Amino acid sequence: MRDARSISQRTAQPVALKTWVKTSRPFTLTAAVSPVLVGTALAGYEGTFHIWTFLATFFSCLFLQIGTNYFNEYFDYRYGLDHAGSLGAMTVIFKQEMTAGQVLGGGIFCFVVAALLGVALIFAVGPEIILFGLAGILIAYFYSAKPFKFSSRGLGDVMVFLAMGVLMTWGSYYVQIHHWSWSALAASIPIGFLVTSILNMNNVRDYQDDLAVNKGTLPVRFGLKFGQRFHAALLFGSYLATTIFVISRLLPWPCLLVWLTFPLAYTNVRSVLQATERKTFIVGIKKTSMLHLVFGVVLAVSILLAIFL
Repeated sequence: MRDARSISQRTAQPVALKTWVKTSRPFTLTAAVSPVLVGTALAGYEGTFHIWTFLATFFSCLFLQIGTNYFNEYFDYRYGLDHAGSLGAMTVIFKQEMTAGQVLGGGIFCFVVAALLGVALIFAVGPEIILFGLAGILIAYFYSAKPFKFSSRGLGDVMVFLAMGVLMTWGSYYVQIHHWSWSALAASIPIGFLVTSILNMNNVRDYQDDLAVNKGTLPVRFGLKFGQRFHAALLFGSYLATTIFVISRLLPWPCLLVWLTFPLAYTNVRSVLQATERKTFIVGIKKTSMLHLVFGVVLAVSILLAIFL
């Protein structure tokens, strides 16, 4: 097998569209959909909705997430954290479907698109949007890259919660209604728990690979059982948090309709807690991503339903 240097130095060839799509990890992109829907729905509940602002926010967050996935693929390869048999990686570089430069270029392109959409939001909303965009880009890039490498230091979960839970949900609300809202912050908490659970499930799946290269994810630091139990706490915590915020009147009472999705969470947790094979965790990632999307859609629809009740 060729070594990493020979792989990275091979001549670049045109990349098929399906390879670009595969490397974007489409099953994880719900992480950028749910927070924007929920934040925008809350703004609509309070009487404000601007379609072009919503679209710019949605695609900016989406391209930021895709770019993050490209950078994660590139830097895990560059730092020797992935190999040809890694379950967590697309391994497109090792398979010579893409060069390292093409993967890096894809990440840069997506970040540029996200930034340009952010500039449009600055003109539409105000200069304070720079803070949202800058924070999102820095967290996304240094999630995998030096010198911070959040994902390798056990900080990936915190950063994902902040960026794709709090920042995206509250930010999507703020670009519609330009003021602080405790309700928007409350809505971001369950969404943040669920998006963090996607990452945690990914880390549980990659436990053996990450342990071998000393990548300090939470399961590597505290054990595989911890990762499984943390997954349960995040999923069940999202329903508990929503209920608490409804009782405290930070969210309208129809938001309790998210409990209709609880059977999905229960079966997900049960399978993860009982799992002994990695293939169960692979399925668990996709099921958790789907739960995050369904939960987010139901929460957003529930908030809009409250307008008429």
